[in-house]
Amino acid sequence: MNLSKEQINRYLRHIIMPEISMQGQKKLIESTVLVYGESTKDIMITVLYLSAIGIGKIFCYLKDDSEYESLFCDAKDLNNDVSIEIVNEYFPADKADVRIILGSISFIDNIINKNGFIPTIVSMVNEWKGTLQTFIEVDNLNEYAQFTGSKQYFNKEKNLLTASFSGVLCSVECVKLILNIGKTHKNLLIFDLLLMEFNTFNQAQYESVIYNFNIENNISLSKKEIIKKLNNSRVLVVGTGGLGSPSALGLAIAGVGTIGLLDSDKVELSNLNRQILHSVSRIGIPKAESAKFFVSNINHNINVITHVSELNSENAEDTIREYDAIISAVDNIQTRYIINDTSYLLKKPVVEAGVLRFDGTNTTIIPDEGHCYRCLYPNVNTSGMTCSEAGILGSIPGVMGFIEAIELVKVIANIGVTLKNKILLFDGLEMEFNVISLSKNPECPVCGNHYDI
Repeated sequence: MNLSKEQINRYLRHIIMPEISMQGQKKLIESTVLVYGESTKDIMITVLYLSAIGIGKIFCYLKDDSEYESLFCDAKDLNNDVSIEIVNEYFPADKADVRIILGSISFIDNIINKNGFIPTIVSMVNEWKGTLQTFIEVDNLNEYAQFTGSKQYFNKEKNLLTASFSGVLCSVECVKLILNIGKTHKNLLIFDLLLMEFNTFNQAQYESVIYNFNIENNISLSKKEIIKKLNNSRVLVVGTGGLGSPSALGLAIAGVGTIGLLDSDKVELSNLNRQILHSVSRIGIPKAESAKFFVSNINHNINVITHVSELNSENAEDTIREYDAIISAVDNIQTRYIINDTSYLLKKPVVEAGVLRFDGTNTTIIPDEGHCYRCLYPNVNTSGMTCSEAGILGSIPGVMGFIEAIELVKVIANIGVTLKNKILLFDGLEMEFNVISLSKNPECPVCGNHYDI
């Protein structure tokens, strides 16, 4: 199989990375993945990112498949290389390369016993907490199913933001399994997004660690109070590309009342390996309008405002002033500085992220309470590598973008522990998260002792 010119354009950000290259992309297009979930909502993010990445055949089993048609249309419009079908629970494993099980332990026993074993990624979520583990051997998966199933640890109401984050992680693991790159997560990853904590445990530690998974987070507000705060909030997403797509989607899922989408670019084919708000049918239209179309369909009760323009020093203050908080989802340092400086002046919180190749960073900036972007990067060389030069795995901005949305929800609702005075470092090849504490720079020209911007 040779890639067409159109496919080379679509997957260029993958192809320029030696870990993937032309041969790797061909293998992704020729691969088959099975996705199991309770409902369309459980599998939506995983399916969209598998489609964007270029997984050629996606077979889905859903206990409730009443809303699958819309998702399948979105996935096919995102990538016409993809074949996607509904199958019954006992689809034979030997017809697929990887299996992903989302949100239900009840699938595991039946699948293993009647369908055969293939490398399997399992992800479960409980409110703000989630797990991820990749199984290469059937005995380990059987042990996991017997322990977790008998203890019934995964019975709480799901948080769709947590499920979305977990779903995009599964797509990262899937690529690594198919291409045999990096380190798949054979131990159990447990994450708590309310506290922004990530820990890894081996199978012998299940009983001691999974018990705590079911303990509720201590949140002072009721769900109704949190929803009311979100419904009354106004959030600006600057950039609707790789980071802005999951960020805006996450805000819509969470129920943020007004979402501003700012972007001056138009949708291009080369965007679609990572920018899941857009599609082939909307190539050529402004990204902000394309993003509004998708986000509004996810949540009909929100107000979406589009800004088809660049954010610059002349319009930044007037634009940012109209919102309660900002998500920085841009791909250049100059605009990051403008967002940081203006938001700090106006006392608006900013959630910031960056991505390159298989890596990502996140931090949260609260004016007068912690560091700002210039504390981290006071004098960045703006001629450094970009994603267009170094490449980017399509799912990596998905991981970082959903963290931006989750951080923003915590900031608006004033719950949990944010990344204020911290930076999160994500290594997708190793599937490792590290949170490092930061100090405010007293000499910073924006938030330091001598303001000089």
